[in-house]
Amino acid sequence: MTQQISDQGQSSPDVEVRRRRLLGVGVRADLISTGDLARDLVLADTGSGVDLAPIVGIDNLCQCLAIGLTTLRGTDVFNQRFGFLGLTPLTGQTSPILAREGVRSAVAEFLASDPRVRRIVDLQVDSPMNAPSAGTRILEINVRFEAVSGDAASVATGGMASGADWGAIATGSAPAGGASS
Repeated sequence: MTQQISDQGQSSPDVEVRRRRLLGVGVRADLISTGDLARDLVLADTGSGVDLAPIVGIDNLCQCLAIGLTTLRGTDVFNQRFGFLGLTPLTGQTSPILAREGVRSAVAEFLASDPRVRRIVDLQVDSPMNAPSAGTRILEINVRFEAVSGDAASVATGGMASGADWGAIATGSAPAGGASS
């Protein structure tokens, strides 16, 4: 789930232009289903035809991060540095605690590599020991962050392999404080 947190009424045209410049514009790519990571480009009726639907500002950033967290680094043929290195700790560690901390570190590294992310406010990786059943392959990642525009947002995987929904988006401004766990 990607979610932008509480808006404080700052939606003047100047603020929207600033957000657009700082956080960018992309092509909207919605999840095909909640049980899969596949995405499909969205088409929009323009009145004079059909075009790719744009996604702007904090919504664009959240979509980019959600896609990056589900893309293995080096598999994007156009950008070999894009993606997530979270599989390495999962396959290389025998201790569930060390694997969880390795994934947590990989998430922090991924978010820090995006210049549109100012700081991570909170980062949680659900412990394999808290899994619903023994031997499960579900790992939930929840990260709250502040964008360079001052907007606060969060990205949560929802235990991707579980089929839990994780594509909802809302808008917001930065929280007053926060601690990393």
